[in-house]
Amino acid sequence: MFLLSVTFVEVLEWIGYILAALLCLMFIIVVHEFGHYVAGKIFKFKINEFSIGFGPAIFKHTNKKTGEQFSLRCIPLGGYCAFDGDEEEKQSPSEGSYYSKPPWQRIIVLLSGAMFNFFSAIIVISVFFMAFGDVLPTVVETVEVYADKEMTIAAEQPLKEGDIVLSADGEDVYSLIDATAFSDAMKDKESVTLVVLRDGEEVELNVKKVYYAGEDGQASYGLGITYGYTQYKMGFFPAIGHSFVFVGDVIELIFTSIGQLFTGDAKVSETLGGTVTAVASLAQLTQAGFYAIMYGVCVLSASVAIMNILPFPALDGSKVIFTLIEWIRGKPVNRKIENVIHMVGLALMLILAIVLDLLHFLG
Repeated sequence: MFLLSVTFVEVLEWIGYILAALLCLMFIIVVHEFGHYVAGKIFKFKINEFSIGFGPAIFKHTNKKTGEQFSLRCIPLGGYCAFDGDEEEKQSPSEGSYYSKPPWQRIIVLLSGAMFNFFSAIIVISVFFMAFGDVLPTVVETVEVYADKEMTIAAEQPLKEGDIVLSADGEDVYSLIDATAFSDAMKDKESVTLVVLRDGEEVELNVKKVYYAGEDGQASYGLGITYGYTQYKMGFFPAIGHSFVFVGDVIELIFTSIGQLFTGDAKVSETLGGTVTAVASLAQLTQAGFYAIMYGVCVLSASVAIMNILPFPALDGSKVIFTLIEWIRGKPVNRKIENVIHMVGLALMLILAIVLDLLHFLG
């Protein structure tokens, strides 16, 4: 009976984690669609509906002044901002309809979703840095170091206990992105320039590898320190500045991972995943606490921003390409052909998401 109760409690916990993950995913999607909505309102596009979720509507509200409908639908795995006439261009488009607007305005509207995701990632990780702090390598202990292998000539140890490492050779150390970033900075190097936080002030140090007594008493070669990790809380402006670099590094990591798929340096099952994989990953993060959720939302927001600007049919990036072609040519690609391309692209993405989820969980 006890085992059954424990199992039931665990199931309830996991249901809670999944619900929290779905809320995080919906937050990211709503922010994306809200970006389209805001840009559309600025340029006076006529908007028919702003929907959270897909499928049958649970709740509907129509703005009597604008005619816009706001919907909450039962499948919490998406959403959309429906502009008037965006599915097919009419011979005489009505005022305010999607295709009645100039190409440059449509491009801004298309890119605004990704921009809102990018800035939401900045805001979330900035709050993270202020409330919880960035996870940075910290010197826990130093030992006596020597300039020679025989350990007879004493050497200076520039690092001190409590030093928090901010950067190595000009590169910010983000343990949240790469847990081995600090140790990798010294790999195959005899020296490294570190910027550390010491007693509240930034200090630049030129740190060289030295000899020190290892556990067996024999000479070891390295920094002569033991380090751990500290969550260093930041003020408002440092957190904002730090967040831009952090999100930039996340985006760089995303592009690097995509590139590694083509070179064979990374496995598809380990690099990409579908909607189920995203929800499962967020659900795991929720177990670690609110700070882990914020980190996950930041990374996933940046990922959504990048994926949406890729020139794949049905994505915003592809629609931007078609709009640019129209702008350059002075006339659009046949709308029916374009719509078929986007429909095929959407179908392929749905199939790809299912395949990636299967590869991720079975691989």
